[in-house]
Amino acid sequence: MLKRKLQKQAKAKENKTLKNDAADESKTSSLFAKPFWQKFYEIELELNEKLSKMTKPPAIQYIYNPVEYAKEVHCEYLKKYLNGCKKVLFVGMNPGANGMGQTGVPFGNITTVKYIMQLSGLVEQPNGTHPKRPVNGLQHTTEEPSGKRLWPLLEKLADGSLDTFFKQCFVYNFCPLIYFDKHGKNITPNELKGDYKQEILHVCLETLESLVQLVNCEIIVAVGDYVFQCLKKSENCQNKRIMKLPHPSPRAVGNQNWPEKAEIWFHNEQLLPYIRGEL
Repeated sequence: MLKRKLQKQAKAKENKTLKNDAADESKTSSLFAKPFWQKFYEIELELNEKLSKMTKPPAIQYIYNPVEYAKEVHCEYLKKYLNGCKKVLFVGMNPGANGMGQTGVPFGNITTVKYIMQLSGLVEQPNGTHPKRPVNGLQHTTEEPSGKRLWPLLEKLADGSLDTFFKQCFVYNFCPLIYFDKHGKNITPNELKGDYKQEILHVCLETLESLVQLVNCEIIVAVGDYVFQCLKKSENCQNKRIMKLPHPSPRAVGNQNWPEKAEIWFHNEQLLPYIRGEL
C-alpha cells in the first residue's frame, strides 16, 4: 500500500516537472518568436534573392529595388502597420519612381510617408542610378501622383485616420522592382517582353501566394488590371474574394476624377466596414 502511494506521488511529481518544463519552453519560444512583420519581410527577401539571379533583357538598363536600398523606411512601414493578420490586402503593380522608389512604401508619396505615416529612416542608393532618375529618399520633392490620390482617399474613407485603415487592411506591391531603359523611361512589368516577363510574373506570384497565406486575408484588392490578371492565374488565391480597383495613375485612360469614382467603387463593393476597422 505504501509502495503504491510512493509510486503515485513520484508519478505526480514527474508530471508536474514535465508540465513546468513545457511551460518554460513555451515562454522561451514566445520570447524569441519572430515578429509578424519580420516573417513578411523575410519572404520579401527570398523574392529579392530570386530576382537578383535573373539576367535582365537588353532593353532594361537600370533596375531599382527600394526594398533593398530603402529598407530602413520599408521596415518601419512594416513594423508600424503589419502586426498581425489582415482581412484585406491591397496589391499594386510595382514601385513608382517618385513614390516607393524614394520612400520604400507602396504608393508612398513624400507627404503621406513623412507627415501622415510619420515614418523615417536612411535611404541609400540603388546599384547604378540613371542621371534622370535620382534617388533623394525622404528629401525628394516630387510627389507620386498615384500615391497622392490613393492615400488621401483611404484616409478619408477611414474617418480621417490611416491607423484605422491599417487595423484590417494592408498595402503591398506585386513586383518590388522599377525598370528603366537607357533614356530613363519607366518600363512597367506589363510592358516587359518574352521569357523575362513570364519569369518575373511567376516568382512574384509565388511570393504573393506565400504572403497571402501568411496574412490570411479574406479579400485581395488588385490595384489595376495587371495584378488582377496575374491573380486570375493563381489557384491558391481563388478561394479569396478578388476585386479590381482602377489604378489611380493619372496616365491611365479615362482616369479623370479618380478619387470620386473610386469612392463610389468602395461603397458599391461594401469595403468601407473593413477600411473603417469595423468588422
